[in-house]
Amino acid sequence: MMNINKASELLNTLLSQTNKKSEIKVYNCFIRTLSSLNNKGLTEEQSQLIQEKLSSLNLNTASENRRKFYKQKLSEFKVFLKNEFSFTSEKYYTEIWMVYGMIYGTAIGTSIGTAIDAGLGTSIGLSIGTGIGMMLGMMYGARKDDEAKRLGRVL
Repeated sequence: MMNINKASELLNTLLSQTNKKSEIKVYNCFIRTLSSLNNKGLTEEQSQLIQEKLSSLNLNTASENRRKFYKQKLSEFKVFLKNEFSFTSEKYYTEIWMVYGMIYGTAIGTSIGTAIDAGLGTSIGLSIGTGIGMMLGMMYGARKDDEAKRLGRVL
C-alpha cells in the first residue's frame, strides 16, 4: 500500500535523477501537494482513502515519457482530492471564474454592442464586456478562494 510518505520518497528519488525542467516542475508540484496533505491533520478514514488512491495510481510503474505520465497522475490525484474532500489548489476558483466571466461578459457585451450599433458597437461591446466579465469573475472567484482557505480546504 502506497502512503503519502512513500509517494514523496519515490518522487524525490525521481526528482534527483532528472535535470529536465518540465519533469522537475511536475515532481515538485506533486511533492508540494503530498506534503500539504501531510500537514492537514487528516482523519484515519481520509488517510486510508488517500493511500488507496495513491496505490491505484501505480506511481512505481516505469514509463517512457515520465513527465506526461506523472502529470496525468497528478491531475487524476487532484481531481480525486477535489471530489472526495473538496480540497483545491491555491487560486483555483479565481482561475475558473475568470474564464466564466470572460465567456459571459463577451456574450453580453457583444449582444449589447450589436443592439447599439452593428459595426463599431459590436467591437466596443466585445472588449468592454470581456474586461468587465473577467474582472467580476475574478472577484467572485477570489471570494470563493478566501472561503475555501478559511475552511482549510486549500492545499
